[in-house]
Amino acid sequence: MRFLRLFNVADKTKLLELTYLLTTALLLSTVVFATVFIAHHFLLVKKYVIQEDAVEAVLISFLLLIAYLLSNLYKKELKKFLQQTRKLSSDNCDLSNKLTDAFKYIGGVNVQIQEIRSILCGPRRYPATENEFRKDVTFFARKLLGIVNADWVVIRIIGQTSLRTIKEHLESRQNANIITKGISNKTIVANQRVDGYSIVASRHDNSMIMVVSVFPKKNLDEAEKILVEAITYQIEMLYLIFVSRPPHETYPNHF
Repeated sequence: MRFLRLFNVADKTKLLELTYLLTTALLLSTVVFATVFIAHHFLLVKKYVIQEDAVEAVLISFLLLIAYLLSNLYKKELKKFLQQTRKLSSDNCDLSNKLTDAFKYIGGVNVQIQEIRSILCGPRRYPATENEFRKDVTFFARKLLGIVNADWVVIRIIGQTSLRTIKEHLESRQNANIITKGISNKTIVANQRVDGYSIVASRHDNSMIMVVSVFPKKNLDEAEKILVEAITYQIEMLYLIFVSRPPHETYPNHF
């Protein structure tokens, strides 16, 4: 609608400009040819005769007055149209920026939806062996590094009663140095913050375990936190399904 208004204002401005130019040309032509039209004296009535020079002077003055009035009217209307054009251009720019932001947001949401879909639909089967579970956790750890811009991530499965580390997986970018000093299981289960780290945990009151994802990053934004939580809960679910199967082998503390 605003585009149409802007288009109409531009048309009106051009029309007004054309009208002014044509009117000015007509007036100038009339002034130039006034002496031709008035060849001799002009008889107003039988008793009064107006000389040719006087008629020309009056006519030229009248035409110049019309030209002056039209010029002022043109300038006034043109100024008004230019102000409207600037305002509509500014509104159009704001609208374009908002539309661009909306497309960026929609694109971001679509990416998040694809990520969530790949997370929830990633493993085609539940892990039946230690090796399969290890591969699933590695898959999710790499997904986490794809979501969060961090050098490394630690996935840890903790017994909530014993506070012991049941399993732990470390994943890094280009062999980055992983430092987890000061991140104790007691601190994690107590839901205490650790300076310089972001910790996302699966928290179920009736669960014997807790799965946590640790990043060397002070804060996660809302979108990152949502996706990391989804992955963390997915790992917890896979582990509970895995340990509910008949045991096939002993489980080491690290894998």
